[in-house]
Amino acid sequence: MPAATPFPRGPSVLTLYHAEDLLTAAGCPACRYVAEASDRYLAWFALEGHGDAVTITRLCASLGMCPQHTRGLMRQPGAAIRLTAVYRYLLQSARAQLTGRAASLAPCPACARETAARDRALDTLVTGLGGDEIRGLYRELGGLCVPHVRAAAGLRARRQVIGWLTESMNFRLAGEPPSLAVLAGWPDADAGPRARLRASVPARGAADPDICPVCLAAARAERDGLARLAAGPVDGRVGRAGLCPAHVHDACAAASGDQARAGMTALLAGQAQWSAACLARMLSALTSRAAVQPARRLPRSALRAWGPGDCPVCCARDEAAQQETGRCRRELMSAAAERALHHRPGLCIRHVLTVRSADAVAGRKAAGVAAGRAARLIDELGEASRKATWAGRHEARGPEMTAWRRAAALLDGGVHGGGPAGAR
Repeated sequence: MPAATPFPRGPSVLTLYHAEDLLTAAGCPACRYVAEASDRYLAWFALEGHGDAVTITRLCASLGMCPQHTRGLMRQPGAAIRLTAVYRYLLQSARAQLTGRAASLAPCPACARETAARDRALDTLVTGLGGDEIRGLYRELGGLCVPHVRAAAGLRARRQVIGWLTESMNFRLAGEPPSLAVLAGWPDADAGPRARLRASVPARGAADPDICPVCLAAARAERDGLARLAAGPVDGRVGRAGLCPAHVHDACAAASGDQARAGMTALLAGQAQWSAACLARMLSALTSRAAVQPARRLPRSALRAWGPGDCPVCCARDEAAQQETGRCRRELMSAAAERALHHRPGLCIRHVLTVRSADAVAGRKAAGVAAGRAARLIDELGEASRKATWAGRHEARGPEMTAWRRAAALLDGGVHGGGPAGAR
């Protein structure tokens, strides 16, 4: 059925043969390349991928895309028609997963595309940065952001070039005020939607049967952690641990008012100090092993110095999710919960699978509830598809027309930021 589709950006930078193809504008070349690759993939999905059998089969293996890319699909013109059809397949696959033998989920296909695009861009750039002329152009345009310098260190590439990239970034961090684009990469098109979803998270005590309690607890912890960052100057703990790139963007997007902006300036300064310390450790690991093993990739011990799991907001969110998952498991095993099982907020399917992997009995109970919710949504999605046809165009529209948004929440409550399915 015809539907409005997005126009991809242009002109393209995806034609990539040499490092010069990336160094065409100011800013991180890897960020620009990955952003366009992601846009092109999502646009292709809207144009034809949603009707491709291989693509749908891969989506069923992962039970949809990750929350960030799912939100990207939802923002596209004509998303309601496409995703109504797509989510029927995804819920049928999820229902089979809940009622049958558990299987590990495949990664998000859009994330896999982004990772492949990032590695391709970094490998091309690192391979081409051998001469003084191309290095001068690299410096003139600003070069890579901090996250992509770290990603380049994980590739099997020439140590001398990685060392030069690291030294250049350290020099840049020491010689200019810290920039959000340099410290966390740019652009983050999902930062605005995340902020709006975070504002719609229900207050404590409010209950909604369509909201996964684990996703809700994680969203509240994340919101509270970001609120503490925006409330005033950054304390020493954040400076030592550092924030992940997404939460640097979130913290800056939440800043309003002179005091909050001053706090963000301090946050970026602390993030720059943390990044410089990590780069120094990485450079030390490079120089100590380059003469012995020049072709080997950087050892994992050096990459772990970046502490990818040390972001305090991520840690608070994951801890809250873990505690809520344990509470839900205990409730599922109680007699009172057994009687009220179908009247309390249910776990999203991803967290049902998490519970089932840890406790077969509690997971079986949660899976039964989720499978029933999936069956009802499949019926609603079928009704919405029928009313979208020419024969059903005059029929009254009801709640079934928003079933695709509730289907996304059932598969992964993080799609709506832990809040209600109607939040945008």
